[in-house]
Amino acid sequence: MDQTEFTGLHADCIIAMRAYFVEAERTTALLAKRTAEPLSFTERLSLLSQEIIENNAYTRYVSAKSLLHGAARLGYGLSN
Repeated sequence: MDQTEFTGLHADCIIAMRAYFVEAERTTALLAKRTAEPLSFTERLSLLSQEIIENNAYTRYVSAKSLLHGAARLGYGLSN
């Protein structure tokens, strides 16, 4: 891996992290609108869908971070 590839992994990690934060904020905003009344079916489905989107974004972030950590441990000056 060379420095360009390492920089690309770093950029991918930042993009994934920001995407996760956006989805986490959307989920939080949905939760903040809730009242003491039970959610309607449509609201429950909307919240469930958003939570799935957030979890997928989190998984992509953790995967990108894992690749970056691996590259950092090995050093990017080594040829594979």
